Amino acid sequence: MYKIMRKSIVLGLVLGLCLANLGGMVLAQEANSVAPDIAPIPPIPSDTSNSLLFGQKHSYSVVFRGNGEAITYAKIVIPNREDQALGDFSFEIPKVDPYEMIMYQMKLPPECVRYDYNTQPNKCLEYRDPDYGQDYYYYGSGQSAEYTKIKYTKTGNTYNLTLPNSVDPSKSTALIISYATKEYVDNTFGLYKFNFETIRVNSRIQSTKVAIDVDSDVFLKGKQSSVNYNTTGSAASVPKLGDSSAVSSRELDRVVSNIGSYGAIIKESKSLAPNESFNVRGEYAKNWLRLYLNEIIITILVIAAIIVLIYLISKYINSKPKKNSAKTDIAQNIVSKNSIHLFDLTNVLISLGVVIVVIIVSIILRVLNYNNVWQSIYYDPTFSSLISLITTLLYALILLAPAIMVGLKKGWGNLLSIIILQFIWFVIILALYLLLFQSGFTNILPVPMPRPVAY
Repeated sequence: MYKIMRKSIVLGLVLGLCLANLGGMVLAQEANSVAPDIAPIPPIPSDTSNSLLFGQKHSYSVVFRGNGEAITYAKIVIPNREDQALGDFSFEIPKVDPYEMIMYQMKLPPECVRYDYNTQPNKCLEYRDPDYGQDYYYYGSGQSAEYTKIKYTKTGNTYNLTLPNSVDPSKSTALIISYATKEYVDNTFGLYKFNFETIRVNSRIQSTKVAIDVDSDVFLKGKQSSVNYNTTGSAASVPKLGDSSAVSSRELDRVVSNIGSYGAIIKESKSLAPNESFNVRGEYAKNWLRLYLNEIIITILVIAAIIVLIYLISKYINSKPKKNSAKTDIAQNIVSKNSIHLFDLTNVLISLGVVIVVIIVSIILRVLNYNNVWQSIYYDPTFSSLISLITTLLYALILLAPAIMVGLKKGWGNLLSIIILQFIWFVIILALYLLLFQSGFTNILPVPMPRPVAY
């Protein structure tokens, strides 16, 4: 009895302490919610470039043209972690000899982090250093970025330059580099294969991002989207400055803000070692047929191999000896009409033809929808419903009519066989599409545009 009472007292004390701590936490939360103005405010760091503590940050936008030329825009964010000012810099563009080289040093205005809202206009009470590693830039009180053209010397593939504005310890800066070259691309009978390699520096690179795109009249394998060619797709979009004085240019701001952010293909790498580069490979062509010619040939060979295999299996099945009695022949004929014949060559070819026709009709309807052929009748509910009904009946006719005709002539077993084989062909073609073509059809099949709403 004494032990039970002692355990109860100890348990009560423990529960009381827990409830007291819980009550204190609730009261503290209520006090913070009632008087937020007295809550401690974390100090604002004076140097926002700490995000680059473990190395530089590189971004690239590369636009490939139909003549094999590559227009490259690069942004290199450089932190100075040394005890003395940084005034010199060097980098290597491996394996190519660029032309039309342009370099700028970027200088961002300080960022205001605290305003005096009692004055008009609002006066800035506290500034902090700009963060060159961010993907957007702050312009306050009408200020804008300044760009200073850089003079450089070249030794082999290495570029040596003196920064117009030296970088103080624990600060950072950004270099904007633009150049053109045809040495990233190999042309093989109209198929352009590119191998873009990033700039090498004698320092660790925290992250590298590469955005790839092509001109509007060129097809890129795996392309999902396109950039604004008026902004980053032309070398003419970089202002041609004749001296090294600091200038501000909204046009150049737009170019810089898009570097590495927009493209059909975007690749990224982390933690590159000193003098290490990052490669991005791909293919493009002037027409879709040449771009996917190898995949089309492989698809045809795979389908032909499947047909040949089915033919051999069918021939093997038919080569088996059969009994010659009249009753046996009649029974076998009845069983044959009511049986599933997935290895019958006629059923295989008919089902394949149906699948191909369905794919062609789907492409035609999508193109008509993109060109707004039905736009004039979409506003009428009756005609809109009629078009949907006709489309459904068309697909049903294509899918069922051949199977029904064969079934009436050779038995319902063959009808069911053709329907099953259609499903199998759809699966095979879908698998080939995903394995070989991926998103290639997005280049020739336009996405339907939204129709305007009538008020």
